[in-house]
Amino acid sequence: MARKSNNTDFIGEYEIADHKIMTMEEEKRERLIMEALKEFSKGYAYANMDEIVKRAGISKGLLFHYFGTKKGVFLFLLKYTLNIVNTKFEEIVLEKNDVLQNIWQASKMELDLSFEQPYVMDFLVKAAFSLKEVFPEGLPKDVPDLTAGILLDRIVKNADRSLLRSDIDAEKAQKIILWTMDGFMNSLLACGGDIENYKSHYDQWMKEFEGYLQLLRKLLYQ
Repeated sequence: MARKSNNTDFIGEYEIADHKIMTMEEEKRERLIMEALKEFSKGYAYANMDEIVKRAGISKGLLFHYFGTKKGVFLFLLKYTLNIVNTKFEEIVLEKNDVLQNIWQASKMELDLSFEQPYVMDFLVKAAFSLKEVFPEGLPKDVPDLTAGILLDRIVKNADRSLLRSDIDAEKAQKIILWTMDGFMNSLLACGGDIENYKSHYDQWMKEFEGYLQLLRKLLYQ
């Protein structure tokens, strides 16, 4: 039986670039990450380490050498996919600090990414259902809560408050925007983890999403 490394060596705060897996030859590393994303897109409980090593063409001992345990693999994939999303976010040109317009642009970006790299978004959707199971002690501080929306906090913090009505509290208005968006995202998560189901209802949900944004604009903007 392959000897597992101490799990505490792989669970916590770290930068992707500093992870041990980055010492692996690039082609082999990318194949391993892709196969792991595919497997964990089934959901944490159903992900099988034997399937990953078989398809990636490595030994189970080597997998544990790099990740420690199944939980270590999951945490790396979580940070890896969030890093991709954040990089894509940085590429968006947010010419105005209009929080509602920027939320719309970020949502469209996430959709585009789901088609460019489907296993990234598949994994993140399924991961959101597993966080409390995998991390009952709480997430490492450098990992955001997926159910709260990956990008919303950053968008709201950079918002131009002068766009808001002068007769309302700007801080409360921004919280209303966040709570509304959080509630909408949570309602989608409650639909289940079937990515194809999300894609088939995309037009309907985006129309509903845009309706919420328009209503918030009427209520809160000048």
